[in-house]
Amino acid sequence: MKKLTALVLTLAMALSIVGSALAMDYPVRPINNVIPFGAGGGTDVWNRSLMKAMGEIMGQTIVSSNMTGGSAGSTGVNYAWMSPHDGYTLCGTSETPLTIPVMTGLLQTSKDWSYFIAAGSPGLLCVNKNASYKTIDEVLAALTATPESVSIAGTSGGLWFALAKLFDTYGSVPFKWLPYDGSSSAIKGCVAGEADCVVASAGEVKDFVRAGDLIPLAAMQTEGWEFPEIGMIPSVTDAVPALAQYLPLNQMLGFKVPADTDPAIITYLQDTFKKAMESEEIKTFANDQLCVLYALCGEEAQAIMGQIESKLCWVLDDMGQTKFSPDEFGIAKP
Repeated sequence: MKKLTALVLTLAMALSIVGSALAMDYPVRPINNVIPFGAGGGTDVWNRSLMKAMGEIMGQTIVSSNMTGGSAGSTGVNYAWMSPHDGYTLCGTSETPLTIPVMTGLLQTSKDWSYFIAAGSPGLLCVNKNASYKTIDEVLAALTATPESVSIAGTSGGLWFALAKLFDTYGSVPFKWLPYDGSSSAIKGCVAGEADCVVASAGEVKDFVRAGDLIPLAAMQTEGWEFPEIGMIPSVTDAVPALAQYLPLNQMLGFKVPADTDPAIITYLQDTFKKAMESEEIKTFANDQLCVLYALCGEEAQAIMGQIESKLCWVLDDMGQTKFSPDEFGIAKP
């Protein structure tokens, strides 16, 4: 009886989604999903998995394409914004594009987008296996003795940039900073020996850690984190207590559409997104990617992204790393 009830509910939800689509004549052609970061990063892999699941539910093709460039993914995000707001251009996102206004001057903030947040993975500070530093204490000792003697790779803006810069600005730990156009590029740069360390998500570095190419030194949060098959990774605040007041700064992976898109289309996308997030395919994928499932959309997602936007933009502004003040865009202090 329980199985029958579950089946009836599933069919009812599917029919509801299909019915709403027919009522508004959407989608009747393939949908474009712009991913504003390079292949292989968290935003990329999550969007491709999520779009596959959503496309199957819609019975429609969703074409994902990478469009890199600019600061914090601004080239791809601006392309999506300048496209018709008709539901046929989605935009992959993480928390990183929330810094676009203060880094580039583009006017759109979190209030201008409707968010669909699938999941996130904890940030890790890792070191190249061939580096002479095997613990965070050894890294800190080297930097204390000779500032900028240890290099750290990260994205050119956004969360991993902010987390890496926290060391220098508030932890009195002056790394030599090496920016890359995406987390995947930063990770590969560290693995190749271009940088000693890298800050990225556990999901993005997992294969390199398991292969022994990268060694995780600290979890970029206020508590330690258990890395499956590897063990407990200590909190960065154990070594640099001054960072505790600026954490947590969490990763958020998913996609967005302009907030002024037809409400019926947004509702349809929300229903489809929720259905996809309930699938075993996505649950298995999240487990493989060492991610926590959020499945957030609507007002809840909007509120959370607004909070992260405020925290990220003002932290970066306090560091002197922004080109424009958050005040200019109405981004309130946290």
